[in-house]
Amino acid sequence: MNEKFPPLKNKQRSTARTFKVLTLLGVILVIVPNVKGHPLSGAWALAFLAAFVTITSFVVALIFSRRAKKMDRLQTGENLLVHLEMTEEMKKQYATTLHDESRAKNKAVMWVIGVLFVLITIPFLFFLEKDEIGGFVLIMGSILFIVFAASKFFPGYYYRKNMKGDSQILIGEKYAWFNGYFHNWDYPLSGLSKVKAIKKPFHGIYLAYYYTDLTWRHVHEIKFPLPEDFDPKPIVERLRNSNKK
Repeated sequence: MNEKFPPLKNKQRSTARTFKVLTLLGVILVIVPNVKGHPLSGAWALAFLAAFVTITSFVVALIFSRRAKKMDRLQTGENLLVHLEMTEEMKKQYATTLHDESRAKNKAVMWVIGVLFVLITIPFLFFLEKDEIGGFVLIMGSILFIVFAASKFFPGYYYRKNMKGDSQILIGEKYAWFNGYFHNWDYPLSGLSKVKAIKKPFHGIYLAYYYTDLTWRHVHEIKFPLPEDFDPKPIVERLRNSNKK
């Protein structure tokens, strides 16, 4: 690890430890109902629930343990392509860009939700009794208000959180650390979608990777700000070569 940079907190390891503890507790709760002579004897519903928690926690602990090891390798410089620290101006550019993009997306989503709200709510009113209309409108209006409030709250929340980040950028061939967040695209059904040098909204690198979960395939995009005198092309080329399919 480069000595001029502060060590990074490996949050993956602390998360793995938490789920290891939950796994151990789950195992204990699976065993307890099988032991006679106490109030939880024969509590098979508890044992079934504990078994589910145990399996889930074990899988999550395994995933984050592997991510913790990858984070360690990234810090030691293994397959590390670049390690730099953002200036306050670079961080502000990044946080502002993310904030503006998030607000624009949320605004578009709110328009769609608003139209759907009208199309769904108004026809239903004709099928309700008079004493039911008020309650229905109140429920639907509350849902719309919560979604609207969330769309206004979270862009500002993440802006403040990004401004409080550690400012560190580490880009490796298969994973990266960016301002307090760890990203990797080397697990099954994932990979690097696109990487290129960018000049707008700031000088840097655009990287997109995909991953697949129970809700199907998703793409995560990252824009890394870089100093104006830093040439991103060699990094982009290395990333492309190391992630060829």
